[in-house]
Amino acid sequence: MKKFAFLALALAVVMTTGNLVAVAQTTNPLAGKIIALDAGHGGGETGAVGYCDGVAVLESDVNLAVRAELTTLLTNAGATGYPVAQLSTRKARVADAESAGSNVLISIHHNGSSNTSADYTQSFVTQKNDKDFAKYIHPRLVLAFGPDKGIKNDGYGMTVYGSLPGILTESYFITNTNAACDFLNYKANVPDTRNRVQEEAQALYNGLLAYFSR
Repeated sequence: MKKFAFLALALAVVMTTGNLVAVAQTTNPLAGKIIALDAGHGGGETGAVGYCDGVAVLESDVNLAVRAELTTLLTNAGATGYPVAQLSTRKARVADAESAGSNVLISIHHNGSSNTSADYTQSFVTQKNDKDFAKYIHPRLVLAFGPDKGIKNDGYGMTVYGSLPGILTESYFITNTNAACDFLNYKANVPDTRNRVQEEAQALYNGLLAYFSR
C-alpha cells in the first residue's frame, strides 16, 4: 500500500511539473511566434567593411552573428527565428519570409562610413504596420547603443515589399574602429570586452517581447 501511495504521489508530481512547464512556455508572448530574421547582404555581398588593426570585419559576418544569437534567445522563449534565405533580391527575401508564415520581419544591418569614429543608431520602415513595429524595436537599440538618429520612413530595403510588419535596423557603424575590434574580440572569446553582438540580440529580443505583449 505504501509503495502504491508513493508511486501515485510521484505521478502527481510529474503531472503537476509538466503542467507548470507548459504554463511557463505559453505565458511568454513570443511562444509560437515565427520571427523572420534577415541577415543583410551575404550571397557574395559583404556590406560595409570595418577594420581593427588592419584586420577586416565584414558587415555580412556581423549580421549573421547577431541573427544566430537572437535565434537562440527566441528558441529559448518557445518562438522560431526563421533564417531568411540570402537571396539575390530583397523582394525574393521577403517572399521567403512570408512563405514561412512569419509574424514579423527584422532585417539586420550595420552602417558604414569613411569616418571611423562615426556611430549612431537608425532604423528604416515603409508601411504603417512597420512604424508600429519599429516603435518597440528601435528604442531598445538606442538604449543599447545610440545616439539616436531616429526611424526613417523611406522606400528602402525589405520593408518596401509584402505586408509583414518589418524593420531594417542599423544598430551601429561596423566601420567604427571600436565596433570592429569588439567583433573580433567576440569571435575570439576575449574576456572582459564589450559584446555588442549579444547586446544587440538582447535589445532586439526585448523589443519583440514588448511588441507581442502589447
